[in-house]
Amino acid sequence: MPEPLTGYTVIEMGTAIQGPAAGVYLADMGAEVVKIEPPIGDASRFHRGVNNNTPPETPGSMFIAGNRGKRSVCLDVKTDAGLDVVRSLIKDADVFMSNYRAPFLNRLGLDYETLSELNPQLVYAVVNGFGPLGPDADQPMVEGAVQARGGLASVTGPADGLPMPSGATIADGAGAMQFALGIVTALLARERYGVGQKMNTSSLGAQFWLQSWEIQHCLMTGEPLSRAGSHMPNIRGPWGVYAAGDGVEFLFALVDDDDWEDFFEFGGLPEAGKNPLWDDGIKRMGAAPQEQDDASVIKLRDEMTSAFANRTSDEWREFFNNHPEMIVQKVQNHAEVVDDPQSIANEYVVPMTFDGVGESRVVGNQIQLSKTPGSVKRPPPRLGQDTRDVMQRLGYSNDEITSIESHTAEIRKAVFGE
Repeated sequence: MPEPLTGYTVIEMGTAIQGPAAGVYLADMGAEVVKIEPPIGDASRFHRGVNNNTPPETPGSMFIAGNRGKRSVCLDVKTDAGLDVVRSLIKDADVFMSNYRAPFLNRLGLDYETLSELNPQLVYAVVNGFGPLGPDADQPMVEGAVQARGGLASVTGPADGLPMPSGATIADGAGAMQFALGIVTALLARERYGVGQKMNTSSLGAQFWLQSWEIQHCLMTGEPLSRAGSHMPNIRGPWGVYAAGDGVEFLFALVDDDDWEDFFEFGGLPEAGKNPLWDDGIKRMGAAPQEQDDASVIKLRDEMTSAFANRTSDEWREFFNNHPEMIVQKVQNHAEVVDDPQSIANEYVVPMTFDGVGESRVVGNQIQLSKTPGSVKRPPPRLGQDTRDVMQRLGYSNDEITSIESHTAEIRKAVFGE
């Protein structure tokens, strides 16, 4: 059975996360994704991160996460020869996708107007930090800057401290999701209406999508939400993170009336479970007309903190196992997440072998289709691994290919001393 995007060709000029992560999804779903890399490679190949003691030849974790399943063609697009190869690839492609800024693409003649004349059926997909219009359309973007501008940082962190960026690249990740969704939507429109078109999205736009409830709440009330530390800014009630007596943390989200009283009984504070301000689920979710003031919310959370601290994590786990309708989860770190039986059963992480470390695992394809499923493909490519093969398919001569390869090798030697 073919995969959903089998037969589609995608030309990617991307770096970091927001562009490449969308390309991974397209590759997982069957598209041939050809990544155009500069002579020294995508910078994410070399980003080591923290606590990374893998051998030097191992690609960076960011590069592995965002580029498995692709082919790498190494070109100097600032030369006529390199740019000619790019245009030859785009001429017969279905999608050109990039998270490079528009002025750079425009200078190279890789703008939408030029490429749509070359290939009228092309889906021209670009993503940036702050959207295609407005005074800051071409402003550079990094993860934390968009979290700050998009409002996410303002509601993350302690109530009485500074705002904090999230512990993951939420802005880039959400932008990549929107990017992939936009590309697939444009391809569907082309199938139905026979037109190629330009598709734009941005990391800032994705912040609106991620925070649609919170932003809508502000629009309706005229009041922005405030940071609430370990609790949800828009829920007045017990929802939040609490530590058991041995320091293990749990996210407590939702509980029915009987379990609510049992919780406080087990935690040694039986009277707290009978407080009429919190005696039904609607009140505890902060969805009822508010009788609870700030002081009562603080008191409730203090009682929750004390109850959790009165028992060890093993005691709480046994209690929660006997109350399966309670929505409570241990806070897991990344090492625990990848070994979670649920993650393994759903193939959210899958085996893969790549340079340096050999057998390892990667984040898998998260979209499961019953009749045309996608699949995780090959490891991330070595720089320029597919240059010769792709150029031969395009009809370039051996001398032309050798010239391209020699030119990019000279640049690498000048930069890295290779």
